[in-house]
Amino acid sequence: MEAVAISTNKLSKIYNLGKKNEVHAVSDLVLNIRKGEIYGLLGENGAGKTTTVRLLTTMIKASSGSAKIFGYDIETQSDIVRKFLGCLPQDAGLYEEFSAIENLKFIAKLRGIDSAEIPSQIESLIQLVGLEERQKDRVETYSGGMKRRLMIARAMLGDPQILFLDEPTAGIDVLVSRRVREIIKTLAKEKNITVLLCTHDMISAERLSDRVGILHKGVLVAEDTPASIINKHATENGDLEDAVVNIIGWKGDKDEEDVL
Repeated sequence: MEAVAISTNKLSKIYNLGKKNEVHAVSDLVLNIRKGEIYGLLGENGAGKTTTVRLLTTMIKASSGSAKIFGYDIETQSDIVRKFLGCLPQDAGLYEEFSAIENLKFIAKLRGIDSAEIPSQIESLIQLVGLEERQKDRVETYSGGMKRRLMIARAMLGDPQILFLDEPTAGIDVLVSRRVREIIKTLAKEKNITVLLCTHDMISAERLSDRVGILHKGVLVAEDTPASIINKHATENGDLEDAVVNIIGWKGDKDEEDVL
């Protein structure tokens, strides 16, 4: 039986905004994500994707329900859970005045990685993301795509077993997006790392994900392989985006900030 990397049981989060105003950001979420699986978490802005990631990465506490990472409870065993995790937030900044190597060394030391292991980890990660020729250059001279690749390398410091990626292809062109997708595939298929991918990039979600889960107002309303979701819910010759729109009536309001 394949190992379960992430499991949740009726995981819920309610934000109390005062004056009897409650927001049910995540409601009774049930997930079972296998080790080495790429799982795409999709939905409109405010659907609950970010809250789900914050819960699973122990940044916030659940209102009810439970979740486990490789069998460890996210609340009572959070110190152990964090050792399995690597995260790439959408707005993760880099130290622009540092080189790629200097950025990675600094973060590695902050994370308490054994100093004897840091050089070999950095060398391996630089090669993985294809920054060998620019590794000593200041990050301020990098393109947007190079910065995203460096952020992936940074998230991989410490050899995490689960990688949370929030919009990894945001703000980069189609060719660089393809390179980033190749890196993500390598991590999952060759290194057996579990990837939870939160994205509005339906091309990446369709091409990368083994399965996708679609959130709507905090509720998981559909879950299956991209091909099955398309087959069941898209119009003739439609794609994953078409299927998601049909499932949740997604209007794609770009002005709404995805904070839940």
